[in-house]
Amino acid sequence: MKATIEFDDALYRRLKIEAAKRGRTVRDLVAEGVHRVLESPDATPEDTANETASTWRPAWIGALAEYGDQVAEHSLSAVRESIDRHHAERHRP
Repeated sequence: MKATIEFDDALYRRLKIEAAKRGRTVRDLVAEGVHRVLESPDATPEDTANETASTWRPAWIGALAEYGDQVAEHSLSAVRESIDRHHAERHRP
């Protein structure tokens, strides 16, 4: 059966990255997640409340976290723009 699921953009990017790392498809990971939820009905929304799509940050940001926190989109170009803004502010006369 086919189903349409809407994901927050950041969550979907995270899902695509994880699927690529594992050499699997997004469809596979979603199906696996649904199976896990159905197999462990004791999990509550509070169990996962500490990590949300809006707080997630790609691992590559690492030392650039200061700049990554200042952007909504965690693409390399957005972080570079944040770095450029930061440098411009620091070097103003």
